[in-house]
Amino acid sequence: MREIILRYIEVIGILIAAIGAVIFGWKQYQINKRMKELRDYVAVSIVPEKNFQLKIMNVGRVNLYLHKWEIGTLQETFVKPWLLPTEAKSSILLSLQSPLTGQHLIKLYLTDETEQKYLSTGNVAIEPMAVQLPISATPPQTQEDTQPLPQITGEQRINVALRMRAWSYKTELHEWQI
Repeated sequence: MREIILRYIEVIGILIAAIGAVIFGWKQYQINKRMKELRDYVAVSIVPEKNFQLKIMNVGRVNLYLHKWEIGTLQETFVKPWLLPTEAKSSILLSLQSPLTGQHLIKLYLTDETEQKYLSTGNVAIEPMAVQLPISATPPQTQEDTQPLPQITGEQRINVALRMRAWSYKTELHEWQI
């Protein structure tokens, strides 16, 4: 009888060890999966430059390929995608030949080295920053001066400076079609 009880205890011990090994293996798998996700994250930064250009930088840890971009009604599709390597000095300059005033959605259609598709979204805002009247023969008004301000005629011009701001929202997996 004692041998049977010892045999049951031995079997129960083996079952407990097997269940513990399965639980340990599952937890280790989850940890490794999370570490891979952290190592292979995808992120893009959008920075405005002079002359209505946007600098697209890969700030993630995976090389990316830009297939197409859209900003408002402007868009460009590339026959061969542009490489955005993970190096900090690498970037792509997108030129907005005819900048549209207002706020516009940016969409960047990207793939990584394993052909996974990503969609990066952000915004571009192009807005008037300053109004500048041309120098006229009328002296500038001071607080003591009670003469009315000069009226704008058809011969005078108003120069409006435009300011461009840009920012990125997110880059996520997305099954896009071009």
